[in-house]
Parts: sequence; structure tokens; C-alpha cells
Amino acid sequence: MSATPTVEHWFDFLCPFCYIAQDRNRVLREHGVVVNEHPLQIHPEIGPGGSLAGPRVGPTYEFLAREAEAAGLPLEWTDRIAYSLPALGAYTTLDDPEVADRFAASVFNAYFGEGQDLESRDLLLTLTERAGGDPELVRAAWESGEADRAVGRSAILAYEHGVEGTPAWVAGGRSFSGLRPREWFVTWAGSLG
Repeated sequence: MSATPTVEHWFDFLCPFCYIAQDRNRVLREHGVVVNEHPLQIHPEIGPGGSLAGPRVGPTYEFLAREAEAAGLPLEWTDRIAYSLPALGAYTTLDDPEVADRFAASVFNAYFGEGQDLESRDLLLTLTERAGGDPELVRAAWESGEADRAVGRSAILAYEHGVEGTPAWVAGGRSFSGLRPREWFVTWAGSLG
């Protein structure tokens, strides 16, 4: 009896490619692949309050708009690049994978689909509760610093796997980062079985 294929995936809530990568992970899961999610703060230099974003025009943003539309994901750009550490830290407190998946989807949607403030702890606590998590555990993890330490441990794990950016996937001794076509993920899922 063969083991269920498993993929390790690193993401950051401020990454638009990661937002669309939710669709690619859905493809993997539909093909029987277990996707283990790991937060990775890709811009630790962006602190509280975020950073002003420049104009979001050009081929990269046209590509992102097309891919988001094809995946059925609304895409609204804000004028800031978010400070994502509180959201990533909240994610680390959610032990139940289904709760964590619901939380992640709602955070991505709040930021990229609705243009909400990803740094808002009130918003993150509300999304935690709606996903079925315990907001008090999240609050305690923030206050104790455990949430930040957990994100740090995930960054060390990423480094050990050679991951330097997001979205990134690792499986079967193979790793890659960046967004690839859906069809590529269908083929990759088949090769993992």
C-alpha cells in the first residue's frame, strides 16, 4: 500500500501569487495530495503600518488579474503592502488543518478580495472565530510572542528546504517557487502518486 502523496507549501498573506496559489493547492488536493501549509514572512523589512505600494500596472499585474479571474478570486489592490506577521502568527495557532484552511482563505479574501487591513488584529480575531478557531488562543500567542516564534520556526524549516520565496512547494526531493499553470499542477499531482 503506497503512502498518500504529501507536499509542503510556504505562503505569505501579502503575496498575490500566494493568493492565487490557493487555487493550485485546491488542484493538488482534488488529486489526492495532502498539502501541508507553512507561513513565511517574505518581507520582514516591512514593519507595522505596512509600506506604500507603487502603481500596480504592467505585465505582472495583468498576469495576476487574469489568473485570479480564472481561479474565481476577486482581486482588489490596496495602496499599501501589508505587515503580515500578525496574520501569519495567528495562522500558526490553529492546530486543526480545516480551521487553518478556512482562516487562510478568509484572510486572503479580506486583503486581496475586499481590500481590508491585513494588520488589523480585530479583523484577524473575527476571522479566527468565523473559521472555528479560538480568538483567545491567538491573542495569547501574540502577547506571549509565541506566534512570532512559530513564524520564525517555519522560516527555519523553509531555509532547510531551500525555500527563499513564496509561493513555494517541496515534495519528493523537488522544490520550486512561483506560480505555474493549473495544468502543470495536475501533471505534478499525478507524478506524486
